[in-house]
Amino acid sequence: MQVTINDVRHAVIAALEDAFPDIPVGGAEIKRNLAPPCFCVELLEASHTQELGRRFVRSLPFDVQYFAANPDSEALYDVAEQLTGLLQWIEAGGRMTRGMGIRFQVVEDVLHFYVEYQVHVWAPQPEVPAMQTLDVREGLK
Repeated sequence: MQVTINDVRHAVIAALEDAFPDIPVGGAEIKRNLAPPCFCVELLEASHTQELGRRFVRSLPFDVQYFAANPDSEALYDVAEQLTGLLQWIEAGGRMTRGMGIRFQVVEDVLHFYVEYQVHVWAPQPEVPAMQTLDVREGLK
């Protein structure tokens, strides 16, 4: 079973929901409808590169945005500290996946927490057409 993009996205959202049960978590598509405090999980520019043969690696960078009800830089950095431990490892598609390249910044009273997950995927085995029929006649001469 392969880990999909949505498996990783749902794992990030589930980790946030488990750690912060009183704070709503949404995706980029519903960002406008959430009222602070809330989290917004947005997938940035993902990549899919071939390594060897049918093996590929997907890099999935996320921007987890935290909108505080009362923006205070100390409180925002406390949330960043919690996210660092929380999103370092997630369970996606039944396997543990490590978050890499963790960094964060506060821009206009919004915490932007960046983390990237890399997952390996394999392309399906191509179907090679079988040889057409062969008529064989055996006998002794």
